[in-house]
Amino acid sequence: MHEAPGAGTALATPPELAADPLVAAVTETAVRVLRPEAERTAVEGVPRTHLDALGACGAYGLIGYEPEPSSGLTPRQVAREVHEVLAAVDPSAWFVWTQHVPLAKALVQAAGPVAAALRESWLPALVRGGRRPTAGFAFLRRPRPPVTAERVPGGWRLTGLMPWVTGWGVADSLYAGAVNGSDEAVLALVDCAPGGRGAEGLSAVDGAPLWAMGGTHTASVGLHGVFVPDARVLGVVPRADWIRAYDLENADAQPAVFGQLRATADFLLRSDPYGELGLRLAEKTARLRAEAYALRDELPAGEGVADRLSLRAAALDLAVRAAAACVAVAGGRAVQYGHTAGRLSREAQFHLIQAQTTALRTETARLMLGDL
Repeated sequence: MHEAPGAGTALATPPELAADPLVAAVTETAVRVLRPEAERTAVEGVPRTHLDALGACGAYGLIGYEPEPSSGLTPRQVAREVHEVLAAVDPSAWFVWTQHVPLAKALVQAAGPVAAALRESWLPALVRGGRRPTAGFAFLRRPRPPVTAERVPGGWRLTGLMPWVTGWGVADSLYAGAVNGSDEAVLALVDCAPGGRGAEGLSAVDGAPLWAMGGTHTASVGLHGVFVPDARVLGVVPRADWIRAYDLENADAQPAVFGQLRATADFLLRSDPYGELGLRLAEKTARLRAEAYALRDELPAGEGVADRLSLRAAALDLAVRAAAACVAVAGGRAVQYGHTAGRLSREAQFHLIQAQTTALRTETARLMLGDL
């Protein structure tokens, strides 16, 4: 039997969740396939075989998954557990895998005939792991987004530089954002060939290597007049509305951060004589997680934003401090690539910038330095 992250602590997967078929399959794959290679993956990159394994266990079918009614579980509970487990065991693999989520959500939620046609043709393969998209659109929040969309007969032409595209070289498609002349967000599907070759009008741009999450195949990608037909456009919406929805979605504490905390608690539990620290960390994390998840479940989107931001900032602060404790416990070995404590510390820093917003940056910085 493979032990899930957080086992034996307040962060252990509840029995009813552990019994869910998707949670059980993902957990088994995570601890059997991903965990033994986590240190090497962080340095050398996520292999396709990891993504194949996640496809085989059903992880790509998370969006739209319905637990057995008799279990009393909600889809949101299952989704959180899957994200936590994968982020705890192998954050690099989790981050490459999770790039499919924005497109899956868009295919499920978008309305209109174009969306319906794309849903019918793309969703079945996506949920099986047969399609592996990535995404690039967070830059739409910038005052001057670096990718523009020009209206041309039959579609749009995209031009610019996407600063961050994760999974480049292993993804087969790109869910891309761009801004048009009317300050609208154009959200479209672009083909890209696996192996980093891109496709016509797409190319990776050399940049400085990442010092955290370097195994995620993240690259800057140039779009050189890429034509996207109208049949591949999932939405054209006012950019201000898109930013508002993005900020509200990312005000909540992210399950991946609680996965990170499960990993640090496990590390401390295995580091004699610091097990008591691990137990205390697990208990504090469990309380914080319960509060954050309850807030999201009980309040409609857009309400309690200040409290949501405060809880997400608290989770980030705890994750960074817990990872720093792992480094302190490990000593000098932690500065070497290949040591778990060093990796945990770098990954905790990554969560400070992943899906960040101005309000969250402010809240997090104030919390971290509140005693100055």
